[in-house]
Amino acid sequence: MKKKINEGDIFCIPLFMPKDDWDLKLNLEEKDYDKTFAFGRVIEDGGGSGILVEIFNITGNIYTQTADIINSPLLFKPLYIFWIGIMKKRWKIIAQTPNYNKQRDSNFSDIRIIFGIDDNVRVLNYGTNEETKITEEEEETLDYEYAVTWFPIDLEERIIEKNENRTE
Repeated sequence: MKKKINEGDIFCIPLFMPKDDWDLKLNLEEKDYDKTFAFGRVIEDGGGSGILVEIFNITGNIYTQTADIINSPLLFKPLYIFWIGIMKKRWKIIAQTPNYNKQRDSNFSDIRIIFGIDDNVRVLNYGTNEETKITEEEEETLDYEYAVTWFPIDLEERIIEKNENRTE
């Protein structure tokens, strides 16, 4: 059942599927391909902590051009997801970034993620693999994602909410 995870894979996230299908029984079907999707790219397989991905600030149908997707800005800072959306065929891999290099294409060295609890909160710098302890006050001012692994429906809802709250 495990679908191979490749750095640079581009996948589509349906924004139209029911948000109460917690068992992910509904599969993406060809008749849905003209509906609205968000798009993401695999940066790295984090092993047991999930898949590090970036979500692009573009929506469109499944036929949206790869160049348009990867040249879009990001909707969020990179975050972790469960791969179950792909494995259960709710989401779909639609392309591979040509000659993908996570340093060049995803600014891997610039990624920072907050993790820890209470008085032991740290920022992990992916470029140096160093952790820096931060205070609660610093945590509130930093614009980084938390080390949370997003379930497909939760991420779909977050994308929809972000798109609805956009000020342009």
